[in-house]
Amino acid sequence: MATTVNTQAAVGTSRRITATAGTDAGTRTQTAVGPVWKVASLASLGGLAVAGIYEAIVRAAGVSFDMGASAADSKPVPAGGFVGFTVMFAVAGILFALALARWAKRPGRTYAVTAWAVVAASLALPFLPPYMDGDTRVVLVISHLVVAAAVVPVVAKRLDRITR
Repeated sequence: MATTVNTQAAVGTSRRITATAGTDAGTRTQTAVGPVWKVASLASLGGLAVAGIYEAIVRAAGVSFDMGASAADSKPVPAGGFVGFTVMFAVAGILFALALARWAKRPGRTYAVTAWAVVAASLALPFLPPYMDGDTRVVLVISHLVVAAAVVPVVAKRLDRITR
């Protein structure tokens, strides 16, 4: 026999505690799910680490990060640029996850679909500067996919655990 109790103390802090009685009268299992803000924040920190490592690897490989209106006006993306850009989207993603945890009927699915749609739209960004090497464009597209692959499934899975 299993009993599940759902509690919600604040936005994004719901916990599901399951107590299971086995053949032994003293057997109990409890599982708790962390708050949405914590899971989303930790996933975002993981995404920042992935972005930083990826940037270090591609810079070490010699990929040029020069971009601009023309070859004469081009400037390199500063070191740490991947992480800085990722921070902006991480903050937005955390706030979005908290809003979905509070108001969405199916927060996990809504988060996943919306986040992947934003990632798909972001794949156009490397093609906006008129001057940039082709390998730089490819590296930037891959960076969007790699960081999203590290963050989106983790947050979506946590949001799927919210029961209404």
